[in-house]
Amino acid sequence: MQDQLICGGCKRVLQYRRRASGVCCPGCNTFTAAKPSGPEMSELVCGGCFTMLMYNRGASNIRCPHCSRVNSTRSAANQIGHLSCRHCQTTLAYPPGTSTVECPTCRCVNPVRDARPQTVLVENPKTLDEKGKLVSNVAVGVTSWKR
Repeated sequence: MQDQLICGGCKRVLQYRRRASGVCCPGCNTFTAAKPSGPEMSELVCGGCFTMLMYNRGASNIRCPHCSRVNSTRSAANQIGHLSCRHCQTTLAYPPGTSTVECPTCRCVNPVRDARPQTVLVENPKTLDEKGKLVSNVAVGVTSWKR
């Protein structure tokens, strides 16, 4: 059986086998992931190129068709962030705490709008006070994406 999807790069209609995780466009060479076809499907982010991958829930590993990296499905539960590239509309996924994601297709750097604030601790070398006593010099800050 065959199904269709729209190429994430050139917007052509592409046909592919229904159980395939996606299709690589012969025109622009963009890999477009297929949507999961049922409750037996799940998704994860490739650890090599950060492409969204769909797989059968029973699989223990999945090979990325984009970069050929073998990804373990056991760590997929921690990979939750998704966004569309603002330039080419490719679906991108990112690990928690990420503030920007570079699209592997068009190299556009996309801000993550819901990035959680992160605490930053800076410890400078100790200094001497006016009495000759060692004093710690620590600064704490919080970073987050500003809209």
